[in-house]
Formats: sequence, C-alpha cells, structure tokens
Amino acid sequence: MASPVKLNVMDGVARIVIDAPPVNAQSLAVRRGLWEAVRMAGADPKVTALAILGAGRNFSAGADIAEFGQPGQDPWFGAVYTLIEDCPKPVVAGIAGAALGGGLELAMACHFRLAAPDARLGLPEVTLGLVPGAGGTQRGPRLIGAEAALRMTLSGQPMSARTAEKLGLVDGVVEGDLAETTLALARELGQGEAAAPRRSRDVRDGLSDPRAFEAAIAKARAALAADPERARLEAPHRVIDCIESALLLPFETGLAYELDAFEELREGRQSAALRHVFFAERAVARPARLGGEKPGRVARIGVVGGGPLGASLAAAAARAGVEVRLMEQDAAHLEAAKQRVEALLTGEADAGRMRTEEVDRSMARIGGTEEDGGLEGCDIVVETLPDESGLKADLLARLSELLGAGPVLATMARSPDLDQLATPLPHPERFIALRFDDAAHRAGLLEVGALEQAGAEAVAAGFGLAKALGIQAIFAEPSVASLVAGAGRAAAEEQVARGEASEAEVNAAWGSFGLGTCFGGTEAADLPAWKAAKLVRPACLAMANAGALMLAQGAVESAAALDVALVASGGFPRHEGGPLHWAEAEGLARVEAELAARAESHGDALWEPAPQFGELVKNGQGWGDL
Repeated sequence: MASPVKLNVMDGVARIVIDAPPVNAQSLAVRRGLWEAVRMAGADPKVTALAILGAGRNFSAGADIAEFGQPGQDPWFGAVYTLIEDCPKPVVAGIAGAALGGGLELAMACHFRLAAPDARLGLPEVTLGLVPGAGGTQRGPRLIGAEAALRMTLSGQPMSARTAEKLGLVDGVVEGDLAETTLALARELGQGEAAAPRRSRDVRDGLSDPRAFEAAIAKARAALAADPERARLEAPHRVIDCIESALLLPFETGLAYELDAFEELREGRQSAALRHVFFAERAVARPARLGGEKPGRVARIGVVGGGPLGASLAAAAARAGVEVRLMEQDAAHLEAAKQRVEALLTGEADAGRMRTEEVDRSMARIGGTEEDGGLEGCDIVVETLPDESGLKADLLARLSELLGAGPVLATMARSPDLDQLATPLPHPERFIALRFDDAAHRAGLLEVGALEQAGAEAVAAGFGLAKALGIQAIFAEPSVASLVAGAGRAAAEEQVARGEASEAEVNAAWGSFGLGTCFGGTEAADLPAWKAAKLVRPACLAMANAGALMLAQGAVESAAALDVALVASGGFPRHEGGPLHWAEAEGLARVEAELAARAESHGDALWEPAPQFGELVKNGQGWGDL
C-alpha cells in the first residue's frame, strides 16, 4: 500500500507532503510515513533542508481520534515530533487550513512555520477530555508564553493565522503561493551558514518572566475554580498543571509529565464519554430515514402563525441568516408578530448573546404575508399554532394542498401522535414534525419526527433547518428527550415524596453531577460528594431505563441518538456521555440489578428494567451491538 506521506527532493530541499484526505489526520500510516521521510531526508547528504506541507486544503487536523480508544502503536506522535525537532537540518512547516491538535504539535516541532491567511491553529484536546499529548503544553508556552498558551489550550478554540503571527506561533503569513514560499525559505535556510535548526524546546521567550508565568497559572486556576461547570471536568485542571510544568521541569521531563496526564485521562471515564458524544453527533447526522439524502439546504422558511412558537422560530432563523416569510391572518396580527420577534432578539442582545447591531440586520430578513402565495419560494413551511387550537388540522390540510410537491410542510405540534394530523393531508409524504427542546431561539436540540409515509427529502429538510440554525438534530418519533428527562424528574420527586431526600438536597446532588436544577425556587444544600452521588443515582437509573425503553420501541434509531438528544438538550451532562453511555460505563448488569431491586422495593413501573438490559447482559454485549 502506498504511503500517505510523499517525499520528493529538489534543489536540496526535501518536500514532505501529508496526503491523507479529507483532513490529513495523523493515522498510524501517516506517522510511519513521516518517520521514514524525515529519517531518510535527514540522512541524505544531498538534502540541506526539509519542508512539511499538507495536500489539499489542510495541513493536518490532528490525530485519528478512533485510536484513542485503544493502546497506542509506534511510532507514537511524540516520538515522530521529537525526530523532526532533532533533525540536524532546518525543517519548515507550511500551514494551510487546519493545524489542530497533533497537527499544531507537528508544526511546533518544526524549526520554522509559515501560514496561509486561512490557517486555523489550535489545540482542541480539552473538548475530548484530554490534554495535548505530544508536546503541545511544553513547546506552546516556550513560543507564546503562559497566558496565550493557557487561553488556546483551555478553550480548545483555534486562532487565526494573523493572531498566531502576532503571538509568535508562526513566523509569517504568506499571501501568495504557500508551498513555493515554504520551499524557498527552506532552500535559503539550508544554504546559509547559520543553518542550525531553531528548536522550539530551546526557545525561552515565553519563559523569560517566571513571575508573570506563575501569575497567569494562578489566574487560570482561580477562574476554573469559580466556574462550577468547568471545575468538575478533569482535563482543564491537568492542562494547567502541564503548562506550569513547562516552567518548572526540564523539557524531556515535561514531555513525560504531559504524556502521563494524557494517558491517565485517555483511560478515564470523562474522556471516554466525551469521545463517545463526539462520534455519536457525527453518526446521528445521517440517520437511515434520510435514505442517503444530505440535509437539505434551507435558505428561506415560511412561518405560519406569529404567536410565541412562531415568533421564536422566526427569531432563530433570521438571526442565523435565514430569510423568513411570516404569515398571519391580517395586518394587525402580522405587526404584532413582528414586534414579538424584535422583542425576543432585543432580549438576546441585552443578555449579551448577540450584538445589538445584529437585531436590525435580523429583522431585515423577516418579511410578512397575509396571503397563501407569500409562501412561494420557501424551502420549508412550518405551522406553529398551539396544540389546543382547533384550527390546526384544517390549516395543515389547506397548506398541504397549497404547497403540493413544493416546500416541505412541518408542524411544531408537541403531540406524540402524528397520525391524526398526517392522515387527512393530500401530501403526507412531505409532512414532518419539528420538536425543539426549548423556545427555538434558545434551543440546543431539534427532534425531527415523521410517519413511515414521509419521504427522505422531507426528513432531510428538517435536518437542513437544524443545520441552518446551528443546533443538533436527531430523528425521533415520538419525541424522546422530554420523556427521558421527565423520568429523571419523576425519580427525584419520588425520592422527596418517600422522605429519602429534601428538594434542596436533590438540587445539590443534581448540580454536582451536572444535571442542573430539578426543583425550581429551592436553594441547593451543601452535600458531601458521597451523598450527592448516592442521591443523583436514581435519576440516572431512571433516565437510562426510559432511554432503553424508547430504543426498544423504535422511537430512535440507536443508543447514540438517544445520548446525543439528552446531551444537546441539557438533560444529561456531556462529560457523562448521555444516559445509555452512563449505564454501559457503570456496567449493564449492575444497572439492571439496581433497577430490578428498586422495582421490587418501590413497586413502580418507572423501575421495571427495559428488555434490552437482560438481552445485552446475557450476550455480553453493549448498546452498539443492537
């Protein structure tokens, strides 16, 4: 099999290109290719310098995350980067597109770095419950100092090429041909007398002021302690420790300290849960109901009804850059609807969730109509009347006949049964349900529902709307997020009713776990960790059981989709991976036994174990085997 790393020597420069589409992830094959290419170029007397580039639009988007679920294979990332840094000849990185995680660590191991204007450089490992494991926390602070290194590594957010240049992370931004400029610099460095490599490990700019360095560390620790949601995560604490070690430890010792932290976190539950959600979110973006269709492109939506539901959807769409046709029965109702939308957007601006100037731009995207013809050209038309409205069925039938094979028709009805709405429609194949976990302009989840007769194109339109709004979508029929979250609340209410805990104690337990607040208006008690864990467990058990029942009933296609729904809606903490992942991490046999014991002692259907638990335990399987 041909190597994904290409080596070509010309005019004394070894051009090394990572060619592993689509993002040049550093798989084992890529690492082996880099190892051999750098070793060969370093030993070739005709080579005076090396240039490392990425084929296509990206330098390297980092590691193949799937590898983190198993022991690493040699050569590991750190060994490859040390080989590059130790190369006796100058090594220049030419960075276009993404240089993320291991991609940036690779670039930092090179002796010089040039970037295209579109380059994005960052260390996102913390979002997966990890620290950079191949020198990111050791070379980064040496190059750009503690404050910038902490900001980059704790946020996980990439920086632009210009920002990287100002910080000293790259040596220049190339407006022209990046590859040719990178090769030219390598050629120049290789021909000069001062051709000795400039190793990042030897740079002391970022370590030159130890007091400022330690002040930045102290500030980061204080900020983390003041944020309960972040403080319960393990990786941010370890990131700070590792960056501090860059000042306190010799370079090689710091690398070993960083790698130990990486391995400890990789083997822990938080990182496993975060990686599970990472892959699950990508898997559920293409459910079987799409039938191979991609999410539809939604540039214009029709919103029928300007009450609270319609106004919220119009606000969300207009803010996201989608054109809106707001339909009401007359001019007075239409004007009132637009005022509701503007009030929602102004409230978002007042809360700091959008800029004030964006309110007017968003409102400019909202047009109004009192005529059916005003919905022409929409990609999807959404009916938003309240469920209790007696007009809903007649309105949907009229809209279905009007739209025909044009825009997809959707309802925001919360009713779990679509049959009575869909059956009378002239075009049920173009009818779907849209269920947001909150008001649409504040939602994190959109559950797209449909009956069997709905076509893939209609379902794709729902997913396209979620993509346009920038929120997570899953396919679910009926809705699952509210039902599963409701099982957790029912468990908590039962605890209080049976005198097992007070509302304040339950709130404290939920808060420490990351579930939010169960009982509104009640102050949280101060609980020891062991008691908080004990009190939150029934809610987790109930949610896992309810999720398994939803899976058994076919409401969702996979356990991954159920977990994504609960995480996206805020019903379960991301770092626990969702209720079904939590159950598997706890041990399905143990969870089934606890459910059965509670069913016997409490006599409540809430605790009767879902059938999948017994099936999976008997066969030694997990949710992914269903």
